[in-house]
Amino acid sequence: MFREITSMAVYNLSHRKLRSFLTLLGIVIGVSSVVGTMLIGSSLQERVIGQLNRFMTDVVTVIPGKISFSQGSALGSSGQSIILTDRDEKEVSKVDGVILTSGYIAGQLRVEYNNESGKITVNGIKDVKSWEKIEADTIGLEDGRFLTDQDKYSVMLGNSVAHTMFSKNITLKKTININGVDFKVVGIFNAGGGLLATFDNAIYIPIDTARELYGNQFQSNEFSVITAKMSPGYDSGVVADKINERLLQLHHQTADTQTFSVLSSQFFQQQISSILSIISTFLSSLGAIALVVGGIGIMNIMYVSVMERTREIGTMKAIGATSNIILLMFLFESGILGLMGGIIGDATGVALGYGITYGIRAGFGGSAFSQNEVPGPLIYLSPEVLALGLVFGFLVGVLAGYFPARRAAKLQPVEALRYE
Repeated sequence: MFREITSMAVYNLSHRKLRSFLTLLGIVIGVSSVVGTMLIGSSLQERVIGQLNRFMTDVVTVIPGKISFSQGSALGSSGQSIILTDRDEKEVSKVDGVILTSGYIAGQLRVEYNNESGKITVNGIKDVKSWEKIEADTIGLEDGRFLTDQDKYSVMLGNSVAHTMFSKNITLKKTININGVDFKVVGIFNAGGGLLATFDNAIYIPIDTARELYGNQFQSNEFSVITAKMSPGYDSGVVADKINERLLQLHHQTADTQTFSVLSSQFFQQQISSILSIISTFLSSLGAIALVVGGIGIMNIMYVSVMERTREIGTMKAIGATSNIILLMFLFESGILGLMGGIIGDATGVALGYGITYGIRAGFGGSAFSQNEVPGPLIYLSPEVLALGLVFGFLVGVLAGYFPARRAAKLQPVEALRYE
């Protein structure tokens, strides 16, 4: 019986090609929107968290200001900020699990090269050897060497500073001018990209020289950022909590009055996941609206189909077809439309995901997919998301077709045969 009902449903749909196509289109648009946005969201999350797990699992960062995050809002600093000093760095270095610490000051200074100038972030690094092991090694060198304790007017450049910020590339041993002082380029970082893109857009010099350039902008022992590297086997979240507790005691603060932030890879994972989840939910809801519109289209076309086939329904009932058979026949038609919409929508959603992700990559010049990016496919095909697209399409088709199908099943044979 099911074979006959299925055959009749396929036959009826195939003989109304244009109408079936237009009805199908709404489901395809809805499913592809939902699937595409969910795939993009999950792929971004996989890449970002993968990069965090690859490069930042053993680093904890301390910054002035309390970073706050609430549902629906972005990261931001609130309230007063402490001034981080040498004393804070020493306290951090005493925490169990911390093996190296470093601090640096950061701001923007005027940089000149080849008769061009602009404001660029200049970081003054304390304990360059520790900084190299904590952060700089993560990026690696395109050319040259790292800073040493003997350097005074030597500079390392982020990849974008060296290659894109000025019309002419800055190469090794060239001289750049920072706030009227000449510096020799001794090293150029690899392209960071992704979460490491901040390295690309900055310049690095010894901290004593940086304090001279910044003048009174920073106190003599002040840091903009303190970084700490953990011993292997320690959990970054646990170490971050210990650092937080020690600094709260040092500054006689509580969690409510805290004016600094201790950030670990786990913190960033949680916040990034939350942000991407909000964006993905919003975009998916737009696709769901299209899906509902597609369902209304199926309902409308099925009602029209019932009216057109009233005499056919009467004939079928007169020769023995039951109400349940009529109901199933129309449900099969709407279900097939929904399932086909889900299948095509899945394929379209995957193509949409690839297209948008590739567009983002091209728009950023591939910087988000550099050599330091986590290896992997351009987009992660989640079986759960694809299955969800099929289920959504099928359910929307069946639910939208139920009421027209029930109306057809309730038609009386005599009235149906008399219908003109």
